[in-house]
Amino acid sequence: MKMNRNLAWPAIVALAVAATAPLAEGAFIHPVTGWEVHNGTSTVSDGGTASPTFTAGDNITVMAPFSDITLANDGDYVTFMTTLTMTDRSTTGINTLNTQLRVGLFDGPAGPIVANDIPNVGFIIEYTNQAAGGLIREQMSAIQTAPFVSPTNIGNGTADSDSIAGANPPPVNLMLTLTRNAGLLDLTGQISGGDHLANYTVTGHSSATFPAGGPFNFNRVGLFLGDGVNAASASLADAKITTNVPEPSSCLLAATIGVGAAMIGRRRPARR
Repeated sequence: MKMNRNLAWPAIVALAVAATAPLAEGAFIHPVTGWEVHNGTSTVSDGGTASPTFTAGDNITVMAPFSDITLANDGDYVTFMTTLTMTDRSTTGINTLNTQLRVGLFDGPAGPIVANDIPNVGFIIEYTNQAAGGLIREQMSAIQTAPFVSPTNIGNGTADSDSIAGANPPPVNLMLTLTRNAGLLDLTGQISGGDHLANYTVTGHSSATFPAGGPFNFNRVGLFLGDGVNAASASLADAKITTNVPEPSSCLLAATIGVGAAMIGRRRPARR
């Protein structure tokens, strides 16, 4: 038994280090799956993966869930990232994608996405090349069945220098981050593709929906492809959430391993 305990001790310590390594590094990456059409009509392929395709990719809101992330402490953040590819657009004018590409992080119902379900409250960034820059918005309505419709404007991003355009435009990288800072929310985002770039920033935000001090909870991502997209199909690649907030199960595992290690350490006989 003494030999077994001596062997178990370093194994337990190694397991504890492995289990808590992401905590030390401060980054947890979760693929986003379970994609469904929340508003509009489209056929979904590979919706259970992080790289779904929507046919047609036009005039739809698509959403996917992820495990609840609560920004409970200053410095906590949640980031959504993906790459959008649009193919065979029937309208290819230089400004047809303005206001037609929007991405958001939301607090919505738990579980799988159901068409038109409510509430979905959260934050949205909108692409444009207009001089004022794309809108930054907050969806505050608990009864709005289309989460990208009629949100409240809270700022503007920088304008793209020309415009994402064409029948088969370059892949579009979408990124949106919410960070808790001094009990308020900071928003940063980016929509880019090829030589195109639009940035988004709002700092120190609070509202009746997301009051100072929180709670700041998020569990859904959404993408709006407006009726100006007119793509035969639209696909996402490597949709993922990055956060420094561990899932409760990770904390429980680390705590359990730590307790087990402590108990084995106590039971080791003192050297004579």
